[in-house]
Amino acid sequence: MSTRRFTSYLVLAGLTNATIAALLFFHLPASREPSIHSLFVRALLAVAGVILAGAAGSRFYWNRSAAALRADSPLSFRSFVLVNLEAWVWIPAIVLLSRQDSPASTLLSAVGAALLSHGLRGALPRSSEPENRQLPDLEYEQHQMFAATLETPRRESQGYVIAFSLYLAGYCLIKHFNLIAGIPLAVCGFLFVWHLTLEPAPITVRAGPGDRSARRLPSVIAAAVLVTLYALLFGIAHRNREEAASSATAPRGGGEVNHRNAENAATAFVSGYESVILLPAPEKKKIVAPQPVNISPLATRTAKPLVIHFDGAYWYFQPPEKRPGPNAHQTNGSPLSADIGTNNSFPLTMEAVQKLGTAIRLAPYREIQLTVEIRDNTSGPIVLSVLLTDTSAPGKPSLSLGGQPILSSEPGLFTVKSAPAEEVLRFLIPGHPTVSKFDEITVFFLPDVGHFEVGPKIAIQQFVLLPR
Repeated sequence: MSTRRFTSYLVLAGLTNATIAALLFFHLPASREPSIHSLFVRALLAVAGVILAGAAGSRFYWNRSAAALRADSPLSFRSFVLVNLEAWVWIPAIVLLSRQDSPASTLLSAVGAALLSHGLRGALPRSSEPENRQLPDLEYEQHQMFAATLETPRRESQGYVIAFSLYLAGYCLIKHFNLIAGIPLAVCGFLFVWHLTLEPAPITVRAGPGDRSARRLPSVIAAAVLVTLYALLFGIAHRNREEAASSATAPRGGGEVNHRNAENAATAFVSGYESVILLPAPEKKKIVAPQPVNISPLATRTAKPLVIHFDGAYWYFQPPEKRPGPNAHQTNGSPLSADIGTNNSFPLTMEAVQKLGTAIRLAPYREIQLTVEIRDNTSGPIVLSVLLTDTSAPGKPSLSLGGQPILSSEPGLFTVKSAPAEEVLRFLIPGHPTVSKFDEITVFFLPDVGHFEVGPKIAIQQFVLLPR
């Protein structure tokens, strides 16, 4: 392994370790109105923490490397840490701003990469020296007279990489992938500064890179702490606004709801939440008919179909989660009018959950008909799957009825819908089901890749259980 590659591994190890530490341990304070003093201390501890984490990660690989590589390294470990420290100190602010979907995190990534490139450029030796440096001065000057004329220009690929990185960062910013956009922009900043900065002069005695970095250290750390403090203030203000907007759409006393706020929240493109729970309008009540209340649902025979109107919740979340988290954003609305999507590259999972007031036996029924309304105008097949669960039994046993495609979403049958279209899906109940009763119905929305970023505009209307 060459010394340059060895140095590159150390740089990546330090950046990776510092970033992991910031992601795991650096969060916004729980208080809604913390003091400036406490935020300043938190920012100072965050910057100190990533410095220690980056130094620890670099030291680990430094100690595991061969002694020959450490001996041939152009930098001592102290000088290496001082050079890389100018990039590590910006990581807390980048992590905080990226969690608030702020494009400033992308700009800070480029700034940190540029400072790192400038420090390494002034510390690493030249990759190659002209062989005629060893010639006498007169002969060297004679060679130099014709060298500029006869020299063939080297082919530089860095310009293409910089241009591609700029285009890729712009695309990610347009798609609101702010955290991902920081990667190509950091590459662009590193390469641009690397080729803009002159190589160190070939003199015998010059100040070491650690000495120059040590002189810049107080100003760099002070600037990083102030930027981190601003990121904390911005994050707290952003979180308080989100909570205020969420409380404005929540039901108020007496069951009354601010319908205008609820409609605005349902039709807005939801971003910045870990998961979303979409509830139906409060005035809609569950109707179970034609079964009277005084007739036990555990009866073995029934002469009429059992109709269950859907009044459950729609869940929106992302893997690896299996359900919305405890801090899920709750609002009222319908999937037919709500635009709920992701602001990152992870797929969106959508489920509809209907909880029943009492358990229903499966033996008397042969089929469940699911009525849905569709207003989705994104082409691509969509499959709905039904799961029946007995939440009152130990282990919560469940029965899957399989999946059924929505015909209007199939290739060749898709049409743009100006108004909701109704469709009925049939799910057969096996003659000897593995569960005897159920008190919860879950509908899984299984779209193709075209719907991975936005929840399908499909609403559940009712379930009809047909007797045998």
